[in-house]
Amino acid sequence: EPITGARYFVESRANGASSYFKSLSWFAATFDGEEMTRPYLNPLLPTKFRAPRPVIERRAAWGGSRYFYLEDASAYEEPVRSPRDSRDSLKLTNIGKWRELPTERLSEGSNWKLWHIPPAKKDFIGLPLPVRPPEPSVECAFVVQLLSSLPSTFTSGQLALANLWLLSFDDAILDLAELGVTAGIAYETSMNTAGLRISFRGVSQTLPSYVRRFCRRLLQHHVKLLDGSAKISDSVYQRAISDANRSPKISRLQKQQVIDTASEVSEKDVAKQGLFFLRCVNGGYLISQGDVLPNESLKLLGDCEEIFRDFSSADGFAVEPDLRSILYRPFWKPRDASPCLLPGISLISDSCGRIPR
Repeated sequence: EPITGARYFVESRANGASSYFKSLSWFAATFDGEEMTRPYLNPLLPTKFRAPRPVIERRAAWGGSRYFYLEDASAYEEPVRSPRDSRDSLKLTNIGKWRELPTERLSEGSNWKLWHIPPAKKDFIGLPLPVRPPEPSVECAFVVQLLSSLPSTFTSGQLALANLWLLSFDDAILDLAELGVTAGIAYETSMNTAGLRISFRGVSQTLPSYVRRFCRRLLQHHVKLLDGSAKISDSVYQRAISDANRSPKISRLQKQQVIDTASEVSEKDVAKQGLFFLRCVNGGYLISQGDVLPNESLKLLGDCEEIFRDFSSADGFAVEPDLRSILYRPFWKPRDASPCLLPGISLISDSCGRIPR
């Protein structure tokens, strides 16, 4: 195997395997009444895992704060010290394609900004992730922060409606979450003083696709609630009341107001609150970290701009939060999703068990 160097054996399949499957399918449909179908592939689970892309920090003597990324991980060789100056310089091998890329970039002509955090960079702030060994990993994370000053002015009733909007969306994307958990993907949504934060983590090969699907579904949620094609289950109202009772950040009077609001509102009230927030969004941040290249982050930034193109230019709601204020600890959903649990991932990812400890 070219990446790990492991030996493997390829067994040739029988020539009549296709006809055998058709015969077996006919017998099952005729006598058992059950039709056999071909297996369905999970689009979020890679059929072939890509090894982690290594990154080298530019030395202080070189000037600047840029990084070298190796795009072709299979052609990776350990960089060696230059014999002329073994203290500060670093010689890159000719094998593979190394690219020097900036760590941050502002999208011109829009209200969206990209922050790219290099892997294993301890001096940078980032989204708190599960503890992993220091070796390169296939895991990455994205944060989509929809910027708006509206949540900082929410009353207790408006906050309860916004919370119901997000909790009902969890039920609406249960099918997407089930596909994601088998691929090691988790998400989190939460309101903060700077707007709405949506966090994602998972395998870098398929996580951008999950982010795009998730954001498109978010914009359709209030539409389905308004036209009656989607309903809010009783468990959503119960969770909203339970979250309010457990929250130490609101007073007893505010808790009672949240409970009263959650007990009386309808689907249309919740949908109108979600639409009202989206109309008050003024741009956004995309924060990327882990095993993701800056050009991949830029592509996802363009996709987010396109998805939220109708909800990104509200006047009077602009806000520029500090990164530390929006990179607080997320509560992942589903909680047991982990890329290290995927079959075969430990063969190519050092942090998931390839290196014995």
